[in-house]
Amino acid sequence: MRISTRKGIWIFSLCVSLCAIGLAVALNVVVFPQSILPVTMRGTVAITAFVAMPICLFVGSKMYENQQLSDELQRLVNRDRLTDAATRDFFFAQMSRDQRAYGVSLMVDIDHFKAVNDTYGHLIGDEVIRHVSDILRRNVRSSDIVARFGGEEFVVFLDGHDRDVGFLTAERMREDIAKNGGTFGGHPVKVTVSIGGSLKEAYDTVDASIQDADAALYRAKEQGRNQTVFATPKVLLRDAG
Repeated sequence: MRISTRKGIWIFSLCVSLCAIGLAVALNVVVFPQSILPVTMRGTVAITAFVAMPICLFVGSKMYENQQLSDELQRLVNRDRLTDAATRDFFFAQMSRDQRAYGVSLMVDIDHFKAVNDTYGHLIGDEVIRHVSDILRRNVRSSDIVARFGGEEFVVFLDGHDRDVGFLTAERMREDIAKNGGTFGGHPVKVTVSIGGSLKEAYDTVDASIQDADAALYRAKEQGRNQTVFATPKVLLRDAG
């Protein structure tokens, strides 16, 4: 049984205490003669409630604490420690639960990130990665997933978006990041990202969709960075053949 709220502690305690009182009353009926039942019932109910409720509150509190600890441990497993974005493993686990999911996959890479590390050091680089993660996550919905894919690279899945809406969302992210570079460790740093996108049809695998988005990201970098490039729609490829 899971107790995930403090209200749940009281509900658990009340339910168990009522069950204990009901059992005690039933035993009274079986054990004691009818003539003294009114007296034994009052004492039994009072004593049972007095004993059961505090014990149930204590047990319920421990169950609640254990659940909170379990949830926190799961959160640490699922969230990247640096950025608080989802982990790569969590991303693929979520996507594997609904392999027929339809939406847009985005690969996001911080431009010239090696130069940031080389110029300002890795601690400033970490701040830049966190900054980009925060902007990506504030531009998506709760049904979408933003995950740190590795190093300065992120993967985003925009659930249910078509190609056009996905492109507009990616551009909003890119422009938000470009406009909101900042001062990191006392150093002004210009931050931009390149984004590659692809439409994941219901019959596509997430691996194939990410590969297409990664190829589009490579083209965005070749074309000068700080831009969004989408993979060629598959329907056009079929028509061309």
